[in-house]
Amino acid sequence: MKILSLLAFALLLSGGQILFKKAAESIDWAAGLLGFLNLWFVSAVMLYAFSTLLWVWILRTVPLNYAYPFTALAFLVVPVLSVFLLREEWSWHNTVSAFLILLGIVVLSLKKI
Repeated sequence: MKILSLLAFALLLSGGQILFKKAAESIDWAAGLLGFLNLWFVSAVMLYAFSTLLWVWILRTVPLNYAYPFTALAFLVVPVLSVFLLREEWSWHNTVSAFLILLGIVVLSLKKI
């Protein structure tokens, strides 16, 4: 259950980043601060608020030194999502870094908590 919560948190962070990217592309700069209030931005903030509540709940039962490295999964998920949802490019650099991130998380997850 703890691992699933950590994975869900990483996915929520990743989804929030994609929403923030869409929000940035939709900002009406001529409207000043009100230009930030688009559906993408509001959705991203709400998703981040929910993920923060989940993070606090996770930290009730999981040591921080075990839980925090799982946030690195977002460094893998965001580029993958950006390829499919934002039509960005994937390079061999992404592949190598994804492998290293996954390797680190697998090694960490072998630790009993």
